[in-house]
Parts: sequence; C-alpha cells; structure tokens
Amino acid sequence: MKVSLIIPVYNTAPYIERCLYSVLRQSYDNIEIILVDDYGTDNSMVLAARLLETPSGENARPIASADHNGEAEGPEAKPSQGTEAEPPRSLKILHHTENRGLSAARNTGLEAATGDYVFFLDSDDELPPHAIENLVRTADLYSHPHLVCGRVDVLPHGNNALEINEKLPDYIEGNEASSHTILRRNIPIMACNKLVNREFLQANDLYFKEGLIHEDNLWSFQMAGPIHNIAITRQVTYLYHLNKKGLTLERVTPQRLESIKTIITTQIEMLAQERPLRTLQQAYIIFTAAWFRNLMYEQSHTEFYKMQQWIRTTLRPFGREIHYHHLKSHMLYHALYLPPGLLRMGKNLRDSAQH
Repeated sequence: MKVSLIIPVYNTAPYIERCLYSVLRQSYDNIEIILVDDYGTDNSMVLAARLLETPSGENARPIASADHNGEAEGPEAKPSQGTEAEPPRSLKILHHTENRGLSAARNTGLEAATGDYVFFLDSDDELPPHAIENLVRTADLYSHPHLVCGRVDVLPHGNNALEINEKLPDYIEGNEASSHTILRRNIPIMACNKLVNREFLQANDLYFKEGLIHEDNLWSFQMAGPIHNIAITRQVTYLYHLNKKGLTLERVTPQRLESIKTIITTQIEMLAQERPLRTLQQAYIIFTAAWFRNLMYEQSHTEFYKMQQWIRTTLRPFGREIHYHHLKSHMLYHALYLPPGLLRMGKNLRDSAQH
C-alpha cells in the first residue's frame, strides 16, 4: 500500500528538519513524500531540500529525487540494505508562486498524490518512527477503510484536547456510526494524523476551502456526510507541538473571525434534510460557535458582543429543532443566550469542585 505524505511548508525553518528527519526514519518505506512550498520568506525549503537530497541519520531511508515540477529525475534510489523487498521512497517538491495558505498547499499536494492513502503532516510537527506502519497495518486489518486514525501525543504533555474517545471501538462500520464519530468529535477533527483513502477524497470532492483559518473544522464536517468506515489504532501516530506560534494560541484576528463566520454559514447551507445526521451536524455547529464565542470572551475582544449577536441570530432557527438534540447539545445551544459572565462563573465553580 502506497501512502502519499503531504507536507505544506511556510516559514518553519526552526522545525522543518525535525519534521523531515521523523519522515526519513519511518519504518514503512512505500511512502511518497510531497513537499509543498507555499512561497515562504525564510530558508525552510533550503534546509528541506538539503536534508532530503542527502538523507542521513539513524534509520533514515533512501528517496528518489524529484524536480520542482514534481517529476522524478534520474533512476530511483536503491533501497537500503535489508529492505530489498520494499519499494524506495519517492519525493515531489512543488512550489507556489505566491503565498496561498495552508488549504491551498494541501490541495496542491492532494492533486499531485498517487498513493492509495494520503496523510497530512504539518511541517512544525513530527511522527513517531512506526507511525505510518501502524496506520497501514490497521488499514489492512479492516479491509482498507475510508479513514484510519491514531492517537496524538501533545507536547509539552498535559493537554488532552486531541484525545480519542475511550469508548470508541477499534472499527466503526456504516455511514451513520461513522458520521456520529466525526460530528460528535470522538476523534480529533484535525486533518493531520489521518490516513485517508485518496479515491474517497477525490470522489467526494473533499478538498480544503482556500482562504480560511480553522479549515479543518469545515473539512471534517464535509467528510462526515459520505464516510462509511473508520479504523482506529491506539498507538501514538502523531507528535503535535504546542511550543510554537499555533493558531489556537494566537489572538482572534479579523481573518479568524471572518473564517469562523464563513465556516458556520457554509455548514448551515450543507445541513442534511434527514435525521439523525441533521441533528448531529447542528450539534457540531453549535459546539464551534460556543467555543469561538468563549475564546473571544477570554481575550476581551472588542468585537465580542457583535459576534455574539451574529451567532445568536444565525443559530436561532435551530431552536425549532432543539428538542431532537442530546441533552448536552441542548444545554450548549441555550447557553449561547446566557450572559458570558454567568457562564464563566459556572465554569469556575465546576473547576473548583473537581479539585
């Protein structure tokens, strides 16, 4: 099974070598490395090209070189000693002529991919040595599902926001159960750390909407409709670094605010007519709105009250159907209409009770 590993690169010089070393040291060899240069202004691509042209280090694997158009040049590199039966890794380096953002870079990589599965890796994160091997073995075990997900190790330790629900079985079969898994956020909604069937993505036009921040939120929502099976491995298959300038740690910018509005509006336009999918989609949207409202409140954002009113007005039609919702989603919807100070007081009381 061939895996296309798509790595967008934009101004990540302090981290790019760490990321690529973790790719070169993968125990699984049938990997197509697709590096997408999103027109950065630092020397990330210089460092990347230098490392990939001369792979080194313990457990590094050889790769076939590629030109800037993504076409292989020259004979493929021979496998390292002891891996004669394994195909060599191939490399495609693709360049944008202007900065187009993470979504566009992922789409460029997806269009160039030739693997059975694709895997998105951010260039400031890394992989454990057996990550791809564990995911592929899981896919083989369950007859090549649409999606395979492993555990995320968040560094530094102590953040559980990206955990897999412990009650999930190792294999989820059927459209309804698979949709439930994603829309209830029982697995992280991040695009990274998911082995996704490439034909499934292309057949359902599951590309990323360009120009957005938090594009993973919309992409996962779109995937939940057509997906039919998900496999899970409890092995850690992704190392997510928080000690970086990540979006979840930055202030709410006008672009982030408009992106959330676009995402919520687009999701409402895509609501299914049938339940339970429609109800689950609404719950997903309510959660997103509540999370972003709380983030703006915590930052004392000047646009908080304007955004709060927009959320209430936009989601008000959901009130006619709220009796179909799970109690937690029901309460979360009504919480959008409570004063933020009252919600903060309740959260503080809950936190103190837990300690």
